[in-house]
Amino acid sequence: MNWGIHDRRGWMVVILLLCAYPFSAQNAGQITLELRDKPLPAVLKLIEKAGEKHIIFSYNETETYHVTASIHQKNESEALSIVLKSTPFIYKERENYFVIQKAGIDKRLVIIQGTVNDEEHNPLVCANVLLLNRIDSTFVSGVVTNQDGSFRIPGEEGKDYLLKTSYIGYQTKVQPCGAMNKVCLFSDAQLMKEVVISVDHPLIVHKDNGLLANVVGTPLAKMGSAAEMISHLPFVTGGVGEYMVLGHGVPVIYINGRKVRDQGELERLRADDILSAEVITTPGVEYGSDVSSVIRIRTIRQRGQGISGGFRGVFSQGHDYNASENLYLNYRTGGLDLFVKGDLKHGNYYQESILNQETDASSRWEVRGGTTSFRKAVYFSGEVGFNYELDDKNSLGARYMPGTNVGSVNQTNLGNNFVYKDGEKTEEISSSQYAHTYPTWTHSVNGYYNGAFGQWNVDFNADYLLGKNNSTNEVLNNDDKAAQSENEVRNYLYAMRMVVKRSFRKGTLSLGTEETFTNRHDIFVQSGFSDNADDHIKQSIYSVFADYSLHLDKFNFDVGLRYEHQKTDYYEYGVHQDEQSPVYNDIVPVALVGYEDKGWHASLSYRLIRNNPDYHMLSSSITYSSKYMYRSGDPLLVPQKHHVFILDAGSRWAFVNLFFDRTLDLYTRFLKPYNDETHPGVLLFTMASIPTTDTYGMNFNVSPKIGCWQPQLNGGMYFYDADVRSLGITQHWNEPQFYFELDNSFTFPDGWFLNVNGNISTAAKQSYSLSHREGTVNARLSKSFLEDALMITLTADDIFHTRYHYMDGYGVRSHILTRSYNDNQRLGIQISYKFNATKSKYKGTGAGQSEKQRL
Repeated sequence: MNWGIHDRRGWMVVILLLCAYPFSAQNAGQITLELRDKPLPAVLKLIEKAGEKHIIFSYNETETYHVTASIHQKNESEALSIVLKSTPFIYKERENYFVIQKAGIDKRLVIIQGTVNDEEHNPLVCANVLLLNRIDSTFVSGVVTNQDGSFRIPGEEGKDYLLKTSYIGYQTKVQPCGAMNKVCLFSDAQLMKEVVISVDHPLIVHKDNGLLANVVGTPLAKMGSAAEMISHLPFVTGGVGEYMVLGHGVPVIYINGRKVRDQGELERLRADDILSAEVITTPGVEYGSDVSSVIRIRTIRQRGQGISGGFRGVFSQGHDYNASENLYLNYRTGGLDLFVKGDLKHGNYYQESILNQETDASSRWEVRGGTTSFRKAVYFSGEVGFNYELDDKNSLGARYMPGTNVGSVNQTNLGNNFVYKDGEKTEEISSSQYAHTYPTWTHSVNGYYNGAFGQWNVDFNADYLLGKNNSTNEVLNNDDKAAQSENEVRNYLYAMRMVVKRSFRKGTLSLGTEETFTNRHDIFVQSGFSDNADDHIKQSIYSVFADYSLHLDKFNFDVGLRYEHQKTDYYEYGVHQDEQSPVYNDIVPVALVGYEDKGWHASLSYRLIRNNPDYHMLSSSITYSSKYMYRSGDPLLVPQKHHVFILDAGSRWAFVNLFFDRTLDLYTRFLKPYNDETHPGVLLFTMASIPTTDTYGMNFNVSPKIGCWQPQLNGGMYFYDADVRSLGITQHWNEPQFYFELDNSFTFPDGWFLNVNGNISTAAKQSYSLSHREGTVNARLSKSFLEDALMITLTADDIFHTRYHYMDGYGVRSHILTRSYNDNQRLGIQISYKFNATKSKYKGTGAGQSEKQRL
């Protein structure tokens, strides 16, 4: 198939559609309607929909009037003149809207404005806002909120009113009315249950910087845990713990504004306790400079007192079994929450892989063979803490999160390799590798305060992290001891983050600061195959940032700036290394402009992303993988910078995302001969930076609802253009790779639910590596009982045994091909149960998140 021809045709269709839109918009101001005895409020809404300005009127005054008229190619003002001709009403035109009022009445109208948000300060779209007489609470007028949560209602100057605001799933609120009003609604547990029964939510809606998936009341709520639900979000691929946002890298995940620290948090959270999940492809400056994408999960805010809790058990069988159990309890009295959580995982890892390794040096070396790997581990993680709500606007809390291996983590790799030199077999190696990670504790503490001082909202977080890792590695070749090593790592981290926000002019102003202090000591001792290492890294990062967002009618703007100062001190055996101890000062900008009209939206954004290398990338130690393969890092790596441009567009249930990423000093792993004189045939798998790399492509998501069937089609096309000839690698390709995923959900009566998901990615030659065709099909069948408190699920993963992983790449005078299968074909059962309807209201967001990820 000629992909180039299809590629050009695809872009021609896109260009024609974009070009056609302005011509179709030329007639947007011309209104044609045939009206036969239609209620006046309905007529006014039709004119508003077809016109260019909002129409503000009182339902109470206009609902008794009906209109019969013919309107042909009239503008909005002319159409209003026609429909109001036989009524006692007139219109008055303002800059951005029309006001309908009775003729001949000498009264001055005022416009009552405001916004409706939830407790997380997110706008609520289509919330009902009623204007009531303050004396007797009689109805005066009403509207629904716009996409940004804003509303306008006409009122009579000098009169006192009440505002009554309601939204399905939230508690109704009545408050005094002013000229400018801010309404905050709190979610209601019982009403959310009603949403599941009676409300048909759209699965995906557009947000300024990404897409938001409604979870409650949609098939996503049936996906078991949050960990399983995430891979069903738009543009998200990968299994549990291996998530990727198509074209935007590994996402940082937040639950109610708090960074997820371990996978157990996502596995403990039931999907049907989630209100929404937002996939952010253009993170603002409040996120770290190294964040390329974000998934923000918001849970249903439960109300009630006393004890609540839940249990979840998971078991799956493949070559060996995997299991996990988690339990959580929460006690609430007044505004105080006390909570404790525990998670115990039994992991049995199994992998089969084949290897073909080639080296061209003074001789041509080939290594062919395969390896079988086993690992057994039991891991415990816990959480204990409190949250105290002083009032509706102020809360504080703290939590302590310990974690440890229960016993040692033991991994065994058994291999059998054949070695050829210039085409002749020189040896056969039967290798055994035994790796042990000893039980050590990690300790993490977070404290937060979230509140309001006048017009300012304050979010403060402080974090402390202590962790260590002790491991040994032993390799036997043909039962002879070939290599031994010991590694001890200690990490310390202190961090603080504060963000303040307020309304300013017609927008929202955010200011913040974040400081992170890291101390890492890495000691490596080996038996003679390379050199020992004693690396000590101290790093300080200071950041300040500001952001301003503004909505003007159909346009929205967001601009932010983040300044980061980073100082690194690198020591080898206690001696400061000046060359490896850089100081960086960086400005990180973010800008976005969006447009929305009549259900269509489009936005263009730019963000600079700056990534520090993970600490293991900076290690100078050389570790032993096999007799003919070593691994190392590069202490001289510098931060990589991404200049990312994103164009989003869509309407209703169809969305498209185009992106271009110019990266400077991109990290890459590559192969090269280790030392042809002392270690002939041995390859070193090491790190380096690529001067300039371009990544670009497009994603799309289509999610119509057809009866009980909710399909979701994700797809994309990607180019990866990395020229590595500066590293001595001669290969350089730039073929497109295509990805398709069809996610089918069926919701049946009596609590039955079925999901069948399949995906495939095509083969492509990109940069210095070859991607092979990969794909898989998974299914799950669930049944809920006891009003959804109990759920039992059967799962089948990789039904057709096709989820292989390939690594096929070229290096400096070298090539490697591996194909591995990680025991993905599995059958499983899941049981979850929850009681009572209270959940901790902890609002800590965490500080120093990027450094935690690196550690």
